[in-house]
Amino acid sequence: MLAADVPPAAALAARAPTAIGIGEREFSIAVYRPRVRAGRLKLNVRNLGEDAHDLVVRRGGRTLATLAPVKPGATGVLRLTLRTHGRYQLVCTVADHAARGMHATLRVVA
Repeated sequence: MLAADVPPAAALAARAPTAIGIGEREFSIAVYRPRVRAGRLKLNVRNLGEDAHDLVVRRGGRTLATLAPVKPGATGVLRLTLRTHGRYQLVCTVADHAARGMHATLRVVA
């Protein structure tokens, strides 16, 4: 990756967070803006299912952020900053939900 491809830290901090809608239900995660620019993000999570669901952001096997379980019909917000371009996994780690298909990809671009 070229240094020119990475926005300066000051530019990332100055930008308002990008809002991303996330819908969770048994057994899927819908990302309403699956491609975003690097920087501050605000994941607005709505549980549309009947079970509680959490949301974990991972990259390369590393957990970067976690939202505690959201009750059915409720919403939660996860704020984080992603500076590195690439693909991030969004996963529900409750019980066997991820194994049953409850995962999605978020792509961070320049």
